[in-house]
Amino acid sequence: MARMLYWHLTPQEVLAKPYPVDKLIHWEVRCTFSRDSYCSVYWFRAGVPYDKEPILGIAFYANGLSRELEEDLIRFLHERVGGRLMRRSYRTFFAEARIRSDNEYVAGLALSIAERFNAVCEIWLELDGLSDVEAKALYTAKAVPVS
Repeated sequence: MARMLYWHLTPQEVLAKPYPVDKLIHWEVRCTFSRDSYCSVYWFRAGVPYDKEPILGIAFYANGLSRELEEDLIRFLHERVGGRLMRRSYRTFFAEARIRSDNEYVAGLALSIAERFNAVCEIWLELDGLSDVEAKALYTAKAVPVS
């Protein structure tokens, strides 16, 4: 059984190829606005780390964005996924958010951020317990084995 990270995927690539959701342990949508400004929305099956307690939901962080754009992104995400907003340092958490982890949901989130905020978005997926056949059937050109 293999553990694989598929990175730098376009939303279109993810939308076109379903992956085994039960083997997904982490997804991340990374959005670039300029060379020096980006944000990330991410989820872990076991919960997003918040201090020593994981939070079931998603987390968001931004780097190099104006405060206004960062707050717009947080409002946009909150309208989309709900949850209880929690902040810790530079990260915002959406505890108990309404999220899914299938390819259509993750790609749709990336596409909606890209369209609404004029960003370039890519997706990272980490899956564990893949058979060799499953691993080879996915995004092989963008695969990194994780040990």
